[in-house]
Amino acid sequence: METSLPVEPLKNQKRVFILDVLRGFALLGILMVNMPVFNAPMAAMIGDLSLWTDPANEAGRWVVDFFFHGKFYVLFSLLFGIGFYYFMRKADEAGAGVIGVFRRRLLYLLLIGALHVFLLWYGDILVIYALFGFIMTWFRNKSNRFVLTWAIIFLLIPLAFTAMFYGVINMAMNQPEAGAALEAGFRESELQFMALADRALKVYSSGSFSEIIRMRLTEYSYIWGGIFTFFPTVLSMFLLGLFAGRKGYLENTTKHLSFFKKLLWISLPFAIAGNWLIATYTPLASHIEPSMELLIMQTGFSAGGPATAFVYVSLFVLWLHCGCGKWVAQKLAMAGRMALTNYLAQSIICTTIFYSYGLGLYGEVDYIYGILLTIAIFVVQLAWSDYWLRHFRFGPFEWVWRSLTYGKLQSMKKD
Repeated sequence: METSLPVEPLKNQKRVFILDVLRGFALLGILMVNMPVFNAPMAAMIGDLSLWTDPANEAGRWVVDFFFHGKFYVLFSLLFGIGFYYFMRKADEAGAGVIGVFRRRLLYLLLIGALHVFLLWYGDILVIYALFGFIMTWFRNKSNRFVLTWAIIFLLIPLAFTAMFYGVINMAMNQPEAGAALEAGFRESELQFMALADRALKVYSSGSFSEIIRMRLTEYSYIWGGIFTFFPTVLSMFLLGLFAGRKGYLENTTKHLSFFKKLLWISLPFAIAGNWLIATYTPLASHIEPSMELLIMQTGFSAGGPATAFVYVSLFVLWLHCGCGKWVAQKLAMAGRMALTNYLAQSIICTTIFYSYGLGLYGEVDYIYGILLTIAIFVVQLAWSDYWLRHFRFGPFEWVWRSLTYGKLQSMKKD
């Protein structure tokens, strides 16, 4: 029989420092990728519409695609999997049932994510994390070989699905009647997305709050079209995080230093090649009509995303091991300890800047200024996180989440 956990959240001295540093760094990457999504219609990314096409902004887009796009949700997913392992281990050490408490934790994360979508922004990742977290519980007692096998399977699903979809459509297009019908359908979809993008520009920049909610839920409905091309990667990285947690790679980096050096040099070529494909083919590929460009782009995401996440993890481990930049690492760790609060705060800040109930700058901030704005917001979050955690044990949303999970109010202020 499952019982409630007689345990508390991890004390500060028991936290794995590198995990908090990586979470803090991931917050920068997440915001860098999300910034143009906060500021431009979802339909513009799916279709062929681009709001900023001058050389400077194309260069800015290329930088974001090469170094950030498709890497940081992967990194966050990896860290989520490691966190899952530590949560389970902590409960096992306490000698209590754990699955029930973990599921309650996920249910509240699902609620937070749903409120995030409804009140703030359609690009939420928390709902997906919560839903896939339930699947993770099935892998809890599986062997490492079983976990790795399924991690690889889930990682390959997006590429396999895109290749299969492209192949089927390509064969159908060679049939005169079917090809004409498909071509007409693609053109109709493009017109619909152009109209949706135009509507989003108007609603977010000048619409009422209720109109914004309806627009946001409409855009969110399209997110679930990525069930075979985006979601499996999240689950794959969850499983790789579970495996890494079991191996203790980030719990004792000194012991595994040679592993991270090998991981860096093995991952780097895949990261460079994959990211070049992402940066080069993302503006050429339409998500409406399957094409060779789309298949090449997906190949880049399948290879470059995880490989770059591994490169970033390895570089941070080696950087911290050499004793360099301790001050920067401490600031990143503070932000990482408040990852949920900072993630939601990014939505609050950006929607206030761009939407009509705030500054109404939707569609007005291009890639270059978006990059500068991202850096400015992140610097503020670093300073604010450091200040907050000097006085309190948790970030505000972490406190709410943990209090709900453990069924009692957690002590907030430091002694």
